[in-house]
Parts: sequence; C-alpha cells; structure tokens
Amino acid sequence: MSNILEMKNVSKSFPGVKALQNVNFSLEKGEVHCLIGANGAGKSTLMKILAGVYNKDEGEILLDGESVTFKTPSDSMALGISIIHQELSLIEELSLAENIFLGDYLKSKGGFINWKKVNEEAKKIFSLLGVSASPNMHTSEASMGLKQMTEIAKAIKSECKIIVMDEPSTALSSDEVLKLYDVIKLLKSQGYTIVYISHKLDELYAVGDRVTVLRNGKWVITDCLKNIKQPELIHHITGRSIEKGEKVHTASTREELLRVEGFTNEKIKNVSFAVGKGEILGLYGLVGSGRTELLRAIYGADSIQSGKLYMNGEKKSILTPCHAVDLGIGLVPENRKTEGANLGLSILENAILPSLNSFSKGSFVNRKNMKIAMQNEIRRLNIKASSMDVPMGNLSGGNQQKVIIAKWLIHKSKLLLFDEPTQGIDIGAKDEIYSIMKEISGQGSSIIMATSEIEELITVCDRVLIMFEGKVIKEFTRPVEDKNDIMNFAVSG
Repeated sequence: MSNILEMKNVSKSFPGVKALQNVNFSLEKGEVHCLIGANGAGKSTLMKILAGVYNKDEGEILLDGESVTFKTPSDSMALGISIIHQELSLIEELSLAENIFLGDYLKSKGGFINWKKVNEEAKKIFSLLGVSASPNMHTSEASMGLKQMTEIAKAIKSECKIIVMDEPSTALSSDEVLKLYDVIKLLKSQGYTIVYISHKLDELYAVGDRVTVLRNGKWVITDCLKNIKQPELIHHITGRSIEKGEKVHTASTREELLRVEGFTNEKIKNVSFAVGKGEILGLYGLVGSGRTELLRAIYGADSIQSGKLYMNGEKKSILTPCHAVDLGIGLVPENRKTEGANLGLSILENAILPSLNSFSKGSFVNRKNMKIAMQNEIRRLNIKASSMDVPMGNLSGGNQQKVIIAKWLIHKSKLLLFDEPTQGIDIGAKDEIYSIMKEISGQGSSIIMATSEIEELITVCDRVLIMFEGKVIKEFTRPVEDKNDIMNFAVSG
C-alpha cells in the first residue's frame, strides 16, 4: 500500500515540556491505524498538529506525497482530514441532520436552505452507515451510539479521506461498540483511512491493521497488530511488564459496614445487599442496568422513594451528598471532569474540599497541614504533577482520578463508591488504580465498584452482584471461577 500521510520527525514543545520529540507517523490508504500510549505520551498533541490546532516546531507533513502545512483546523479539513474528538462536538439543540450539515447547509438558487434536501442527504449517509434513525430527531434525544454515528456522518459529508477517532467507544454500550466496529469495517472497505485512538487493547485487535506506540513524547514502535501479542504491546506502552493478577478468593467473615434494604426509585427496584469492612463489592450489568443509579442513591445524589440504609448497624438517613460525606462515604464518579473535580482549581484545592473543616480553626485555614496531607497522598498514590498548585485540568486522566481518590483518603472515608474507575485511563494507570483499591480495602475501608469491564471485576472484587433492569438478580462469591456465568446473567437477566 502507498502512504496517504507521512509525519516526519515532528517535534512540539510547550513551556517546560517536550510534548513530541522527532516522532514519525504514517498512514497507508484504506487502513485502520491504531495510535496508543499512556496519558501524556503525546497522542493528542500529534493529532492536534494534524488537525491544525497546534503548529509543529519541527518536522514535515506529507499528504499524498506533497508537503503541506496546517495553520488552522480549516486548513486540515479542507485537505480531507476529519477529527472525531472524545468529547463530541454536536449541538444538542439542533437536529441530527442540522448537525451533519452545520456550516455548510444545502441552499437553493434563491439562497434559502433546502431543508428537504438536507434531511434527504442526511438520511442517505445514515443509510450508508446502517443507521435507521430519523435525521429530524433532536440531538438531545439521541443515544451516545447514535451521536457517535452522527459525528461519523459529519466526517463523510465533508468528503474527508482520513478520519481520526479519539476514544470513540468511551460512553457506548457493548452493542453500540459492536455497531461501531461494523461501521469502521464498512468505511475501510470504501477506501477511508482511519486513525483509531483507544486505551482498550481488545478494541485495537478487533479493528486495527497496524499500531503505533508513543511513550513520553517519543516514537516507540510501528508494526502490524498481528505481529504483536498483548503482553508485548503493554511493555511498549508502559516500558515495563504488567502481570495480569486476578483476585485470590479467601473465605472470610467480615464485620458489616453498610446494609441497604429495599432501595427503590425510578431507576432501581427493591435493591438489598450488605458490604463488609475491607470488602470490595462489584456491581456488574449492561448500560441501563441501574449500577450508577444505585451508587448515586447511596450517596444521596438521587432520592429514593422507599428503602433503609444502615451503617455499622445504625439506621441512617442520607438525603444529600453532604450527609454521605459526613458519614464517611466518598464517590469517585463516572464522569470525573464534570462531577468529580473542579478542573480550574489546583489539585490541592480539589483534594482538600471535603476536609476543609479539619484544616480550619475559626476563619483561618492551616495551609501547611493541608500541604503535608496532600504530599503524603502524592507519594502514596504516585500522582505525577509538577506541584500541588497546578490546575486539576492540566493532569492526565489517570492522575486526575488519583487526586479524586486522594480527596476521600484525606477525609478518611470508610466507604468509597467507584463508578467506572478506569474509564479513559491508560493500561499503566489502570494497574496503579487497581493496586490502590486493594491497598484501601486491605487497610479496612470498603469499596463498592460499578464497572462494565469483566476483567476489572476479576482483578479486584471479592464478591459481585449482577444488576438487570434496576434489580439485583444474582450474587457471585467467587468471581474468578464464575466469569462466564457473570457475563451470561448480565446479558440475559
């Protein structure tokens, strides 16, 4: 195959950081080329240079053999490059068709927009992708899978040659992910060239032809995926080998920390269970099974219509998250950027928020003690930041997650609720998060973890509850041995 794109010896620096150092990246026409690396490896910077968001400091970009320069995103789009970002760029108030043709509406000779033709053309593109939804649908009413397909439809409509997909499966259900795979294969068969960025290794092997690994801003390897086994790929990504450890089952009786009886609201139905001190309890089920809603109800973020909650045998009423925090319950939410952190505040300010009273006397805050507490957690959790005063938004996803965990450790929370704890986090940081969770439970605190990743359950959980349509339908006390049954119950109910 001939190269449709070549990026040669590309370098980019920001104040105090060399984001890319002499990186080479090429695309063969009609391939799916996976781009992977730990958070901070330089993937996003490289793609932003390709998209015209950043200007490169050094290097050359060749498109169809011709040297090109992208000074703005418009330059990149005009030359047939489309980027589908992890955080979708659709306008919720518009219809799907309006989003597809945004900025380039079809107009009649009189200058008026031909809405009939806009909807007809959008329907044709949807049909090409195997999507049966109405183009008139309000975007706010669409599922995440349909929104992702609408972004792909925008790229096709722009007559692009190269489509960059950045973490496209993050918010998709398992069925929607399979649909995405089918669409990628379809686009490939029609001659589109795709860059696929994901932290999920299984996805790379499902759709990819070749893979390029970046580490610390440097090129590490480019090869056909069929030539590289997963352990070798992990070693290239992290620079070290990561042993896949499964939770060893040990029969034990634990003193009860939390008991929930008959929790019911619009999303969960008569849910009852208990968690022991030092136990990691997994909640598993498909999207919409009620996992997240159960955690939110325990935390007081969602109200319940009926049910009781006991901590250490005493009945408690948790009406708001403040009540939960006061009782020693902390939540690490699924969407850390909007619900778990204030990205404009420093990592110190984020980590200290629930514990301000502990570091205050009257109206004065003991900043020295705050810093000592934060420094202890930075060391303990291996948080990588130039200082504790940097904005939370400057950190990688894995380090943001560690700061959110540190927040509850500083607060000395006895029960941590983890919702999709490693979503959007690279393989190396995942391993660190798992180790942190095991350490927390080993010190006597309890964890309830909702996840859609079966391997995550096997790695960290002592016990697993299966949720289906808002109900707990099955309990597994030996997750490692019951892996296949866990998956079957979650799907079939």
